[in-house]
Amino acid sequence: MIRNLAISLAAALLAGTAQAQQWVQIADPLIFEKRPPIWCNAQRSACAISWQANATEGAVRVALIVDGAPDCENRRPRYVYIRNNGTRDGEARTIHAMQGQACILDIPMSQIDGTRLLRFSVPMLTQDSVLVELSLDGLDVDRLSKNRS
Repeated sequence: MIRNLAISLAAALLAGTAQAQQWVQIADPLIFEKRPPIWCNAQRSACAISWQANATEGAVRVALIVDGAPDCENRRPRYVYIRNNGTRDGEARTIHAMQGQACILDIPMSQIDGTRLLRFSVPMLTQDSVLVELSLDGLDVDRLSKNRS
């Protein structure tokens, strides 16, 4: 499933350039049913790809796509979430999976609700880290695909 998601995500990223964060419809000519869209930043380097069952509250699964060689398996990506009222907090997350140049991690809903921006620091093999931002303005978690397992 992760492999299919990564292939679909790569296809969506190559579909064109975006002007700002937006919903991106994943297109796969081998699948007949229409897939739910994903929420991406303008560079499509960070995308909210699904909602995951995680404890009682759930989580949003985020894919971070970087140029080069990410080192998410040995060093945890760090992130800061900036609330709508301007307060900020940070955390380090263990990744769920790594596929090619994408680090996939789950962000708890308690850190998504009321948040306007996620700022990630992705560890790299050949340099210290790469900064990636994902604005949550306009994100409707109910439009993401649901994984309840």
